[in-house]
Amino acid sequence: MLPSISRAAAVLVAALAVAACGSQRAGPSVTTHAEPPAAGQTGPAAFVARAGQVTAQWDRSQGALIWRTGLVLLDSSDLTPVPRDKGFSSQREKDAFGSGHFRLAGALPVGPLPGVVRWADGTTLRLPLVTAKAAFAALAAQRPCGGPYACGQLTVTGAQPGMVTVHTSRGLASVPAWRFTVAGLGWQVSEVAVARSALVVLPGYGPIPPAGRNTPGVNGLTAVSADGRTLTLNFIGSACDAAWGAYRYESGGTVVAGSWEKPSAGNTPCPAVGMFRTARVTLARPLGTRVVLDVASGLPLVPGYQLP
Repeated sequence: MLPSISRAAAVLVAALAVAACGSQRAGPSVTTHAEPPAAGQTGPAAFVARAGQVTAQWDRSQGALIWRTGLVLLDSSDLTPVPRDKGFSSQREKDAFGSGHFRLAGALPVGPLPGVVRWADGTTLRLPLVTAKAAFAALAAQRPCGGPYACGQLTVTGAQPGMVTVHTSRGLASVPAWRFTVAGLGWQVSEVAVARSALVVLPGYGPIPPAGRNTPGVNGLTAVSADGRTLTLNFIGSACDAAWGAYRYESGGTVVAGSWEKPSAGNTPCPAVGMFRTARVTLARPLGTRVVLDVASGLPLVPGYQLP
């Protein structure tokens, strides 16, 4: 199943303060055909400048080198995933998990871990795998809790080989993992067993300067048309937008996408609620093997996956 609303979208929803707008009733998101305000062929100057920066950063990243041939994880939380139907009995337990506060109180397997990375289309990739001891060391990172109190420790009593499903640049993939038994936890904790040097976890490159409010991005790539010329994108907008749409910036290896909104005229207070918006952009040539990037975060977009 796909992730729920992304953390970036959730922050944006919460940040949408009451603003002046028209009396338009908030309804279903639709694609508007209104013209974007003061836009050139690919968007305004701020968008074009930022898109060029994002493109250059991506082109020199390790992720770009292995996007279609290697293992690129789209979200770092997939390294130690929490099953969708599982959870924690307390905030203290959740904080201990998130901070990597694990201690070992049992024997770990010493043998090699079998298995290959396997995608839904049957494609496989053999990568170097780590031992249970090395996987436990990655799991037990012992990061600061971040809260006003100690988050305690979770106790690992054993481990066994397993597989875990992760989101990658090539779609969902089954990846070898070590599954740790944790005292008091009703489910096994999985840690991806692929050597960290053999994969990329996005963003996978150095920090990129903040985009700023004048270059809003998009949250997901919903679809690519059969001819590869039209991209359907989604993002979070205001409930009182009169029109909205998307920009695109094309290069030899990438397409950078951003969004725009036009508020309604008038002085009626606007409810502080975010709305899912959909917009389409038409490319100068078919997308082909080019990667679609979000102008705000600089992260690549994969059809059907919302940015974390």
